[in-house]
Amino acid sequence: MKTVPETFGTLVFDDRVMKAMLSNKVYQAMKNTIDEGHHLDPEIADAVATAMKEWALSKGATHFTHWFQPMTGITAEKHDSFITPSPDG
Repeated sequence: MKTVPETFGTLVFDDRVMKAMLSNKVYQAMKNTIDEGHHLDPEIADAVATAMKEWALSKGATHFTHWFQPMTGITAEKHDSFITPSPDG
């Protein structure tokens, strides 16, 4: 059994994964947003979201959580799933 230090951070959509999964144009736009605070074009955001979903599904993910900090000073989260029901249930 692996220890926490051996596995911590191994399933992260990080720079290495983004570089491998995104086109160069999308990757560079995302890096400019992260590093320099440039505006993120909705088309770039959609491409990143699609790549992130494909990556997560390839890792066996079935659910995800959007965790955020609204301006109220408290945290909030939204839970969702990747499950798509079939026509026969």
